[in-house]
Amino acid sequence: MAKREWKAEDFMRLASGYWPTVALQAGVQTGLLGELVKGPAPAADLASRLGLDPDAAQRLAQALVPLGVLQKDGEAFALHPDLVPFLDPDSPKSMVNYVLHLADMVTSWAQLAQCVQTGRPVEREELSDSKESPGRAHFYLAMRDIARLQAPGMAARLGLRAGQSLLDLGGGPGVYAHTFADETPGLAAAVFDLPGAEEAFRQEAALHARGGEVGFIQGDYRKDPLGGPYEVIWISQVLHGDGYEGCQKLIAKAAEALAPGGALWVQEFYVGPEAPKHPWPALFSLNMLINTPEGRSYTIDEVCGFMTQAGLSACVYEGATKQGGPAALVKGVKP
Repeated sequence: MAKREWKAEDFMRLASGYWPTVALQAGVQTGLLGELVKGPAPAADLASRLGLDPDAAQRLAQALVPLGVLQKDGEAFALHPDLVPFLDPDSPKSMVNYVLHLADMVTSWAQLAQCVQTGRPVEREELSDSKESPGRAHFYLAMRDIARLQAPGMAARLGLRAGQSLLDLGGGPGVYAHTFADETPGLAAAVFDLPGAEEAFRQEAALHARGGEVGFIQGDYRKDPLGGPYEVIWISQVLHGDGYEGCQKLIAKAAEALAPGGALWVQEFYVGPEAPKHPWPALFSLNMLINTPEGRSYTIDEVCGFMTQAGLSACVYEGATKQGGPAALVKGVKP
């Protein structure tokens, strides 16, 4: 591997890297970028429509031009055409809630040094699971945005087939379960999650051919039975929110709910030598330090250890979910 050579400009760019991020988030939070989905407009017009300060709106729009987010023709600003689907709230490719979820965490990330000193997350009022909580809504819909990029084509990779039963454990809006069902006629799929996820689940169901056939089971997987037995259990981006003991208990509970010969698939941001060579998993582990008492990114060996302790066999690393992406798959089988 070639040794990186640092220049002062590179270091300065990294040190100020949050500026472009927060500018993008402000463009979404103020509605400026969403308004430009409708078509080009001068900043003064955008400010008038959205109740923004005209000079500040001009500055924000101008700052997004060299970042490639906006283009300018005379006085009018326009979205880069490639970004329109991502910034249109009504697009199936929308990433608006993903941006809003990240914006919700900016204040907490600013306290990372304190978290490293104490080993404890940022102190905050506990996030409610109610439908009225904007932060919770952004979280569920952000998970939807990410899953929509990952799920297509995954059913074949998992070897799903008609007649199997599948549980999407902690699946939120159920993008994976719905997509798996669409791609596998005859698959019996259900999502298990907290009640606050159901509204987003119903909205997602309306977009899928077999949406009405996928079930939603309200429950807390830490306390409630999972049902079953299932031929396949899919756990995507759940383990990183808990500590070692919590992960051991969850994997054991999932293993118990599997039918003999059933498969447990765990998609995570893995760290370690076998994991995808991507900066995101290690940074995501810091995100868990900031936001959870015990959460972290795990190694593949650690997750396989959870599976072995739960009585599963043939724990195999199945590689990155998408080539070049940060997430990866591990599979265990119940004897």
